[in-house]
Amino acid sequence: MINSKPVKVLIFSPSAYGGIAEYSFYQASELKKAGAKVVCLVSPDFLQGRATDFEKVICLADSIPEGGSRLARKIRMAWQIVFNRLILAGQIIKHRPHLVLLDSYVEYFSPLWVWPHWILARLGKVCYAANLHDPVRSYAIGPDWWHSASVRLAYLPLDFVLVHETPREPSPVPSKVRVVQVPHGLYEISGTAPDRAIVRREWGVRDGQKVFLAFGYIRDGKNLDLSVRALVKFSEAFLVMAGSVASTNDKPFAFYRDLADRLGVADRCRFFEGFVNDNDLGKYFAGADFVILTYAATFHSQSGVLNIAARARKPVLASASPSALIQSVNQFALGVAIIPDSLEAVIEGMRNLLQTPPQPRWQEYEEASAWSKNAVGILAAAGLTLETTESAS
Repeated sequence: MINSKPVKVLIFSPSAYGGIAEYSFYQASELKKAGAKVVCLVSPDFLQGRATDFEKVICLADSIPEGGSRLARKIRMAWQIVFNRLILAGQIIKHRPHLVLLDSYVEYFSPLWVWPHWILARLGKVCYAANLHDPVRSYAIGPDWWHSASVRLAYLPLDFVLVHETPREPSPVPSKVRVVQVPHGLYEISGTAPDRAIVRREWGVRDGQKVFLAFGYIRDGKNLDLSVRALVKFSEAFLVMAGSVASTNDKPFAFYRDLADRLGVADRCRFFEGFVNDNDLGKYFAGADFVILTYAATFHSQSGVLNIAARARKPVLASASPSALIQSVNQFALGVAIIPDSLEAVIEGMRNLLQTPPQPRWQEYEEASAWSKNAVGILAAAGLTLETTESAS
């Protein structure tokens, strides 16, 4: 155990926005609150310049801009990933932290960048950990042999990974890498609470209608077309979709608008395309009655949007493979969990929410998911103890 102060934690956060960047922000804030000296490596556009109480070092490459050919974007992405991880190696040598915490496990192009980190871990005795947000690595870049090698090599420097639910057997994590379970904390909703009635009036919601909110990255794996189709069955249901399209491979907002027009439900849909900043976040959850989290069977993780919905006290309609998301919804009655990839299941789930709303145990879930438990779990797994962490637990 390391008991001397200050305990230094170096967090690598190349994700500039979205759920992973938010997760890094809360994780870093709580580790600092626990008593660690936290340095977070970020890009210039990290969370749009949000103020932090932990130290930030702006040294990573910016997000890849839109536009250009598919090949050019892939080349820029490869360069960015390799460049950022080489910068990380230099920062580790400079700061000499007790723990290096990666915002997420990423295997892409690892044969090109892993070796300095393998040397630092093995010869330099640097402790590496990663947040394993997606334990099943189904998305592949390149041929199968390259993908398999990349996944295997990216684990080489890691001492342990952090998960929200222990992976099912056979575990995708190599046996030499420890798996540590920590909770996913709730996100705060900043700013002045908006007037719910005003928000709903601006959307055109009529008396007696219930609003289903689809929030965050708009991607095919969320099955949002099923929610549009399900509106046909419920005249009292209203759909609001807000966020950015995840990638050029995902259906654009125009697809959902056209689908709503063809089905005759466009008057009960509102679409807000674009990144939602912190100040506008509250109005979407204030105006909603329920939150849609209908992930496909390929989803095996926890949802950051669930933990905004929990803060806003909005029940969810959720689907996924067995995962921390489904476990949380069922254990704490946070909404209705359904089988994934099924229009009939979405219709039945909406019906259950509309007719017999659940009685969520919000406070119990919030206590079980405290960020302080996340931070204490990380420090304990790394063999780092601080006197101040006792009060944080």
